[in-house]
Amino acid sequence: MLVTNKVIMASSVLTMLLFIVLATPAFGDTLEQSRASRLQVADQLSAFKRTTFEMRREADTLKSFTPNKRLSWQSHTHRLDALKNHVNELGKSLAELEALKPMANESQAMAIEQARPHLVSVAQNLTQAIELVRENRNNIHWGEYGEAVSNIYAHADALHTKLDTILDYENAKERLNALELQPTSTGGR
Repeated sequence: MLVTNKVIMASSVLTMLLFIVLATPAFGDTLEQSRASRLQVADQLSAFKRTTFEMRREADTLKSFTPNKRLSWQSHTHRLDALKNHVNELGKSLAELEALKPMANESQAMAIEQARPHLVSVAQNLTQAIELVRENRNNIHWGEYGEAVSNIYAHADALHTKLDTILDYENAKERLNALELQPTSTGGR
């Protein structure tokens, strides 16, 4: 019986050691995969932000056209088409980012969540502006079209500003963590 207990104890210890030896690299791989996933999300968010910048710039240019009565409807449709391409590209990118959201850190997840409502609003207002021009080319001179264009810019600007702020915060946090600062004693407090 004493021999049986020693064999059971030895096998338990060996099993535990084997588990530790096998689990340690797996845990390290998991941490490394998690870091790699966050870096992938960060890269895709940076590309997404660059495209929102381009979309905002295009929307600003289109918005500058609305008070000018001398520009042709073709100038407007050219800008509307460029905006449509940006929105479609951002829609695809956002779908990919949403799929990666479980691997994102808190700030990255917030940036992903904040993107959809503004992108949807840009798409809806863009669709309205395109339909107004299709119905009547002279609609580019009227208030409803101007309002749709203003809304496109407002949501494009809000989207870029939110992404820029969240990602700047995330980058600042990473730089601060990289400093590995230790709290100092306040001497008596």
